[in-house]
Amino acid sequence: MEFVILGLLALRAMTIYDINKALEKSISLFYSASFGSINAAISKMLAKGWVTAEEKVENGRNKKVFSLTPAGQQAFQGWLGSAIDREKVKDPALTRLFFMGMLPIEQRIPLLEAHLNNLRQTVEALNIIQNEAAAKRVPTELQDIFDYQMLTLTYGCDFYKFNINWYEKLLEDLKS
Repeated sequence: MEFVILGLLALRAMTIYDINKALEKSISLFYSASFGSINAAISKMLAKGWVTAEEKVENGRNKKVFSLTPAGQQAFQGWLGSAIDREKVKDPALTRLFFMGMLPIEQRIPLLEAHLNNLRQTVEALNIIQNEAAAKRVPTELQDIFDYQMLTLTYGCDFYKFNINWYEKLLEDLKS
């Protein structure tokens, strides 16, 4: 969580609210966080000297804006440049599928069809985001960052399309 927030703060200074919105709008496809976990991570990073906080009044409201320190930039770059850990697949649908043989056959197909419908809706939503993002003008100095952010979106679309194809085949097999 800390490194994700450091990466967002490397783009610009943000409040906790801004960080939460940035997470929702950008990487919620593969990462989610609550306000509580964001607060906890910010507290740890303040203690480590990776971020600073500046109190501001905007429209009559007190805001705490967090910025990356040079130590935070160094920590982020160290993490970003380190080897990528191998992860286990974390998909709740696979856990259900693992045990689905214990469910009566007449319940399996409707569940899988509903899941397939959810996957299709997710792809539709990602396609809208992808089209909107493709229409954006990005400053030249941010183009490389944007291109890699778009790659995560492409990965998400491809991932869900793979799942759709896989579940369509499964349903076809179950129905025959």
